[in-house]
This record gives sequence, C-alpha cells and structure tokens, in this order.
Amino acid sequence: MSEQSKTVLFIDVGNTAAKYTIINNDTITNIGLADVDLRIDTFAVNESPVQLLSSVNSIYLSYVRVPVWLESLKLHAAAQQVPIHIAKTDKHIRINHSILTNSYSDISTMGIDRWLAMIATVGLYPKKSDFVIVDAGTAITCDVIFRHAHIGGWIAPGLSSIKNSLLNNTENVFKHDDDQFNQKLTLGKNTPDCVEYGCLAQLNGIVNEGIKQINALSDNYLVIISGGDREKIFQQEKNNTVYKANIVLLGLIQLAKNHQIS
Repeated sequence: MSEQSKTVLFIDVGNTAAKYTIINNDTITNIGLADVDLRIDTFAVNESPVQLLSSVNSIYLSYVRVPVWLESLKLHAAAQQVPIHIAKTDKHIRINHSILTNSYSDISTMGIDRWLAMIATVGLYPKKSDFVIVDAGTAITCDVIFRHAHIGGWIAPGLSSIKNSLLNNTENVFKHDDDQFNQKLTLGKNTPDCVEYGCLAQLNGIVNEGIKQINALSDNYLVIISGGDREKIFQQEKNNTVYKANIVLLGLIQLAKNHQIS
C-alpha cells in the first residue's frame, strides 16, 4: 500500500454495537473536522473486526467496556504490523489553538465516550468556547464546558432505562404497543401517553438543567446533542442547538488529527 493511499480505521464500541469508519490519511490531515465525510458501518460488539485489517494501516479505538475480541485484534494487528491506538481520558488536550481541560480529579473514572464527545465538539467549533454536550443513549450524559474548561456534568438513566424501570416496578402502568412512538412533548391524557411523555420530559429535563448552568456563565454557547435518542430531545432555541449522530467517532478522528494518542 503506497504512502498516498494510507487509510485509518476508527472504531467506537458501545454497549450493544460498534460503529466504524475508514478514512484516508490525507483527508484526516488536510480537511477540517467539520468537513470529514463519515461513512458509518456497524457490527455487533462480540463480532471481531479482524477482517478489516487488510485494508487499513492503523486503528484508533475507543470502548466503554472492553470488547471480547480486543486481545485477538491486537494479535492479528501485530502480525500485520497495523498499530492500534486506544483512546484514554486525559486531564487536558490541545485542539487546534485551544486547550480543553477536564474537571475530574481522577480522570480514569470518566468514560472515554464523554471525553471524546468534548474533544469532537471543540474541534468542530473552533470559534466557540462554551458548550452543553448531551449524549442520549442507554444512559444520558450532560457535560458543560465554559471557556474550554469542563466544569462538570451529569449521568442519568436514558429513555429506555427510565421507561423500563417505571414499567417493571409499578402496577397498572403500561405503555404503547408501538415502540416507535415519537411525538413532540406534551401532556398525556391516558396512561400510555403519560408514560411516554413523562419519560420524554425527564430526558429533556436534564438537558434544560444543563442549559441553565451555562446560561449563568455565558450568552454565547452551543448545545450539542448526540446519541440514539437525540431526536427525542426538543430544544426551542434552534439557532444554538446542533444534532450530531456520531460525535464519539469524530472525537477519535480529532485525536488522530492532533496525533494525541500514543
């Protein structure tokens, strides 16, 4: 494989599936993060990506739990001389001309997905310094950044977790048979509606509380919403709200651009 055709494999391993994209090294080097064209594929978390090794020169990997295939991938990658860079949460990182700092005293306890989401956000919006970053998945996380400093965040059950907890622990409460129920937030007038809208209200509540935190500090901020349930979070201020589907993968790409993983 020629120097010009070098490609990099980025893998984000979540709780139920793994996403990946393959990008040419020249694209990573020469194109801004906001202009990267993400072509996403997925595989099950117990399915090894070994078959992808033949088409790439290096791998950037993040995971919220250790995948069962990690050691096997390391062995095959070493045999084919393909380096693997595993993302780790850090105390600070330089992104373009800014330094993002972490509020955690013990950075090992922060999930890498949250840190990568913050890295991606700063990389995507170099002219901004204040953010509320939400990742709405199995859990919902909300992190607040002021002047490129992470000042703290929250972790709470995600939409499915909230709903399942309610249904499993409460008698005479039931939900819609249609799991695709996806209406704008309003008041329910029957029990299934009250369940659906009530859980949506809780999900949106944590985001709104995060916005209150940044509102006390800044009037020039962005709200970044990612994760599988991102479209169920409804923000009235559309001019400062951005929905991003693959914020963690973008964080990995930003790390590659900065050559921060070793």
